Amino acid sequence: MERPVKDGILYVQHCKFGKRSWRKMRAQLFAASPSGVARMEKFDVRDDGTAPEKMPLQRCARRVIRLSDCVSVGPAGTESCPKATSAFYLTTTEKSYVLAAEQRDEWIAQLCQLAFQGAKETVPSNARTQLSPSVPMEENSLYSSSPSVPMEENSLYSSWQDCMCRGAG
Repeated sequence: MERPVKDGILYVQHCKFGKRSWRKMRAQLFAASPSGVARMEKFDVRDDGTAPEKMPLQRCARRVIRLSDCVSVGPAGTESCPKATSAFYLTTTEKSYVLAAEQRDEWIAQLCQLAFQGAKETVPSNARTQLSPSVPMEENSLYSSSPSVPMEENSLYSSWQDCMCRGAG
């Protein structure tokens, strides 16, 4: 059985009918392993920190955020948070989350380490779109510097050339 790297109470900000509110959640961070991917699992909790018993199964089910989909993590400064907590954001390829925790910096550091393979600082959201300087553009499957198939031997090009030679006449 997998053991969480970090476990604790987080608050997730929700916006319902234009009103922002915080929902208390229990969160667990798991590192990548042979039996699972790096992820955050979230569960609804009651005020005493335990999972609710009489809620519908769908609401009690865990929600999983794959950390491989994480684009950026960092402190969120101006959010009004629950008492004794500080806000931070977690942005994935599919959704942005505003979270609050008592130990915000510990959660941010652990999320960054798991999501970005040991990076200590936050990663900007445009980091995924930047090209790696170690791999030149010409050395990929579309722009290879080695000729693989001459244009004359390409059947699509030959068909096009035949049509152009015959003309519309």
